[in-house]
Amino acid sequence: MQTMTSKQRIDAVLSHQSVDRTPFCLVDGGAWIAKTENLSYRQLYGMEDGGASKIVKWTDEIDTDIVSAVSGVFTACLNAFGCPIHIDEPGRPTDTGSCLTDPEEQIPLLDKSTIRETLLANEFVQGMLRQCRGVKALAGDRKYLLGDVAGPFTMAAVMVGTQDFIMLMIDDPDLVEQLLDFTTCVSAEMFTLLHEAGCDIAMPAEPVASGSLISQNMFEEWVVPALSNLKARLSDYRYFFTHVCGASGPRVKALRDAGVMAFSGDYLVDLDTALTDADGRLVMMGNINPAGTLLTGTPDEIYQEACERIRTAAGRGHILAPGCDMGAATPLENVKMLSKACKDMAK
Repeated sequence: MQTMTSKQRIDAVLSHQSVDRTPFCLVDGGAWIAKTENLSYRQLYGMEDGGASKIVKWTDEIDTDIVSAVSGVFTACLNAFGCPIHIDEPGRPTDTGSCLTDPEEQIPLLDKSTIRETLLANEFVQGMLRQCRGVKALAGDRKYLLGDVAGPFTMAAVMVGTQDFIMLMIDDPDLVEQLLDFTTCVSAEMFTLLHEAGCDIAMPAEPVASGSLISQNMFEEWVVPALSNLKARLSDYRYFFTHVCGASGPRVKALRDAGVMAFSGDYLVDLDTALTDADGRLVMMGNINPAGTLLTGTPDEIYQEACERIRTAAGRGHILAPGCDMGAATPLENVKMLSKACKDMAK
């Protein structure tokens, strides 16, 4: 088969057509890039191009087929609504705190009519948009831009605090419904702003929807409708992905039926079973162990694990990627083995 460009490769795999080789991308990579450059997120996003040159430099170095448009800050836009964020230590994931101390009183007062203005008034959101525009200018002709922003369910959990939010689902579901309505609008508006800045792929990240945190019934009752509503608001996007952490293999069928085009699954998801459940309608993205083999293994071990994933997928709609965001201290040579496996397995 003739060699494809990165965009052609992604178009083909998402159309469930043959590809010249398995595509490769990162789920995010922001913490790793910031640590490699010895920059905090505040410094990275405070650069003239929002850190775009650093993002493109390293994703080109490891030869990804997709480039993240807003690396490392998937919950940081909630700072615009009062959530504190920690962004000053190189390589540390964004630490976003809660802002709703009295949900019963505060949730009914949330104002959907000012979401766009509130986001645009936030300095860090402006940095995210500056980075996206910079990445588009540097790499948009070669690669699709992926934006990973928290999905509605995870945004709601962050605003309240995860443990309190899960209890609220049991004690006051009507209040949760109001909050999810608000956070769906926030997530949609943030993705809309990123699309206006050049982003092609929306990937709402839902770590709080993990099979390690909530039941399948809860997932189908709360998360799937919120993601479906979000997708309906993002019709201008070329592609709609989602990421769910943990043991989330049972999520595949529900996400497939909701119209998700690619599911970024963790290493705890059995790839063969997931691809069977995808039934040729959903691409699986993953699922190299990011905190195990990729972080602490040898290059040969990573190479072998990546080749095993490609053999398991056997052309059934698969994008090779870490199962979640990479650890900041992941060795460069280990990451390079992922791209090498994709190329070698095509020979």
